[in-house]
Amino acid sequence: MKKALIIQNKFIGDVLVASVIAKNMKKIFPDTEIHFFCYDKAVGILENNPYVDKIISFNDTKLKKLSVLWKYVQIIRNERYDVIIDPYAKLQSRIIILFSRAKQRISYDKPFFKHFYTDVYLEKKEPGIIHCTSIENRCLLLSPFIRDFKNIDFQTEIFLTEEEISKARKLMTDSGVDFSKPVFILGVLGSSRDKSWPLSYMTELVNTLLDKYDCNLLFNYIPNQQKEVDIILKNVPKKNKIFVSILGNNVREFAAILKNSDALIANEGGAVNIAKALLKPTYSIFSPHKFRRNWGCYENLLIHKSFHLTDISPEIYKEHSVKEILKNPKPFYDLMHPDKVIPEIENFIQTILKIPERT
Repeated sequence: MKKALIIQNKFIGDVLVASVIAKNMKKIFPDTEIHFFCYDKAVGILENNPYVDKIISFNDTKLKKLSVLWKYVQIIRNERYDVIIDPYAKLQSRIIILFSRAKQRISYDKPFFKHFYTDVYLEKKEPGIIHCTSIENRCLLLSPFIRDFKNIDFQTEIFLTEEEISKARKLMTDSGVDFSKPVFILGVLGSSRDKSWPLSYMTELVNTLLDKYDCNLLFNYIPNQQKEVDIILKNVPKKNKIFVSILGNNVREFAAILKNSDALIANEGGAVNIAKALLKPTYSIFSPHKFRRNWGCYENLLIHKSFHLTDISPEIYKEHSVKEILKNPKPFYDLMHPDKVIPEIENFIQTILKIPERT
């Protein structure tokens, strides 16, 4: 094998977990040139990765235009790949596959579309080794090359430079972060309001952390969520102890800030995936429509914990479908009351991070 391509459109978390395919491919075939096809917004996750030789990036909006998609079809066909692995498995990647001329084309066993591929595999509905189908199903596509799953390295990685890490530490120090105290990053919102623990609940968590622990508290959010952050801050008496401006201008800068921190507590999402790739302890709050079996990666390890609605109200999922919950998540989020979640986060801080309450 001379050249392989991995197609993983979508967001940071998806690209990060798919990078495990490149990692294991490179270990099996060290001389193979491995390329990665992904959104331009996710490129930072793959930069400096020794297992990826070339990144082919694109604008997700523009790729929806047939003329742009056809341009990339030609680029990929001209690369003459020996193998294409397609964990994305959607219309765009299938069109690319159809015209690729790759000898071996690997993806999932889906009706009709499986005929586009030479090797297809049924996705697992329940996790195994690392408690997480999002990674395990992607690694399933390594089956033509690895017989025993126990030989797969499932750990995601982000490769920061020492310069990036040092620069982030200086930014944090110059902003007033005291590294003699624990540094917590708090992901106060998910990717959208309806994928976030209620603001009033998050406010209660913020006040608890500031009251009980002598720590640095850095808010993580995206600029267009400033309005929601201001609502939280309005109800926090000790807001002067919160750092809201150390965000990082891109995914690598955020990762470097996270590398200099002690733990991430957040709505489950891309930030949690980044922290796990950096081997930083995490406590994540799951959206009611998402499940640990899909994204609770590495919770077999002591340093990663989470809260899910099933922990307190498993019967909900017998009474309501996931589509119904996704359509109107608020009443289900409301059930995830702070008196259920905050004690679990405090237990994480005290027993996993070994950080005592202030005296």
